[in-house]
Amino acid sequence: MAFPPGTDPDDSLILDHLDYFVKYRPTRAERGATGAPVQAPRKAGPTCTYNGPPLRSLTPLATNTLHALTPDALLERLAASGLRGRGGGWFEAARKWRAVRVEGGEPFVIANGAEGEPGSYKDRFVMLRRPADVIAGLALAARAVGAREAVVFLKGSFDRPAKALSSAIAAASLDGLSVEVRRGEDGYVTGEETAVLEALEGRKPWPRPKPPLPAAVGFRGRPTLVQNVETLARVAAALGDPEAYRRGETALVTIWGDVHRPGVHEVPLGTPLRRVIDEHAGGATEPVGLVFPGGPAGMPLRSSDLDLPLDPETLRSKGTALGTGAILVVGDSACPLAVAASVAGFFERENCAQCPPCAVGTASLARILRAVESGGSRPRDLRDLHDVAGFMSGHGYCAHCRTAAAVATGMARGLADAVEAHVVGGGCPWPERRHPDPFAPGSPERAAVEAAVQEQLR
Repeated sequence: MAFPPGTDPDDSLILDHLDYFVKYRPTRAERGATGAPVQAPRKAGPTCTYNGPPLRSLTPLATNTLHALTPDALLERLAASGLRGRGGGWFEAARKWRAVRVEGGEPFVIANGAEGEPGSYKDRFVMLRRPADVIAGLALAARAVGAREAVVFLKGSFDRPAKALSSAIAAASLDGLSVEVRRGEDGYVTGEETAVLEALEGRKPWPRPKPPLPAAVGFRGRPTLVQNVETLARVAAALGDPEAYRRGETALVTIWGDVHRPGVHEVPLGTPLRRVIDEHAGGATEPVGLVFPGGPAGMPLRSSDLDLPLDPETLRSKGTALGTGAILVVGDSACPLAVAASVAGFFERENCAQCPPCAVGTASLARILRAVESGGSRPRDLRDLHDVAGFMSGHGYCAHCRTAAAVATGMARGLADAVEAHVVGGGCPWPERRHPDPFAPGSPERAAVEAAVQEQLR
């Protein structure tokens, strides 16, 4: 689930809390809790096996030496590598791991494979092509934070990834680490890290209020590391040669929409978006109108922005986000307001209905944008959109509410010329243009990228 920096005002709060845990918070042992924070060194495991062709950032490595390192040494190497989480937030992995480790007690680790971003298949690609990498990274993460139990959490429909990961667990030398595969509902918000905790504890997968963060109070009250599966698949390479990993960092992205070759591609970070589309996806099928670099997690870019580098910080500075790298390319023949209404419809459809500001707000945003697209908008609607979004931006247990608000207002500003043309003309002023709904379940765009990924996995 992608709630990247730049769309969620709580990001700075989260990072502040992580740093507080590491620097100042007393350990559980110091507060009188039971459980030793440091586990005995594990025996060296065998070299990991790898399935499928190599990915540049996931190079085969012998993990024997890594398992012989102390937890502190593992954390130092992880920090030196600069590895960032690939679940959408791009937080530094070392900061999350340290925040769990300093808590002591009985830590728990969760590999989050509940991928749900529209158009994104990179996590399923990794779980099917490189399941041993995911489990190797999970074992190293558990050693670093002092955990003896771990879970791989998947959506209920992920039968093939569940089978692949179960086989990888059975084949791995885990030296006493207990790992099981658990599955939950298929909803989008299910992948939010505290919703995962709720699902694992047998409750409805609704996000929890934060703080406390999972690093302090997670699964059944234990310090918990929740890490995306692609992030874990990169851990062995990042720890094996931190400097080389930092120099050659890549991103797995899913390119979909109006391109010749949709699918999962590995791209060096910093590559201009134009090259990503042309060299990896075979180019656009028509002149580019809009590009969503992170799917619905950020506002779209225009064709004039295609020379921007594929880099989370740069994209954030432009008001959008890389997120999970579900790069949607929309051709110039599509009505931009139809696509904006499609995004708003996604947020309305996928809200979990726990928080009234989110449930009511996303419905209002979707109604307004659909009305503008169809010509049924009222003079007050655009003012209402900004008022509703302003209220939503300060509410919600997870970032779904705030992201929906930020994306809706960002599109209203970024597509102001198209919005004005629709309002003045009483409907779409370009009758010859398409009105796609790419973010809808079963849309032609989503069906095409799914078929392309299945072909890649043959």
